[in-house]
Amino acid sequence: MKIAATTSKGGLEDNVTPQFGRTEKFTIVDFDKEMKEIKAVEVVDNKAKSQPSGAGIAASQLIIDLGVEILLTGKIGPKAMKVLKSAGVKVYNAEGMNVKYAVDAFTKGELEEIKTGSMGPKQGKAGRGGRGGKGRSGGWN
Repeated sequence: MKIAATTSKGGLEDNVTPQFGRTEKFTIVDFDKEMKEIKAVEVVDNKAKSQPSGAGIAASQLIIDLGVEILLTGKIGPKAMKVLKSAGVKVYNAEGMNVKYAVDAFTKGELEEIKTGSMGPKQGKAGRGGRGGKGRSGGWN
């Protein structure tokens, strides 16, 4: 089974980042369900992160092309979630966890599945705490 985690540097010792579409790298873990062990680890650059728009959809396609079945992340947009769901990829919240720990927690059924995408921070003035924002730092929808 292939498990992907959103990471900044990549690797089992890195932490799962909160963002999906604009994450720096994906750490791909090939997990053997029968032996209950990690067989291989690969770090893949997220080429979608620098796109002006549609980064989540492009990152979703990359995940699908890599044959990933499980995605460990923090937050994910609704369009990216729709693409992943249509391909049968399940998404779990592991934000801030060490990748190795998050994979272990997933295999033990300890992670919460994310079933719908969120819009993330408000854009424009509202996202910077301007009129219509939530407090000084904006807010999550």
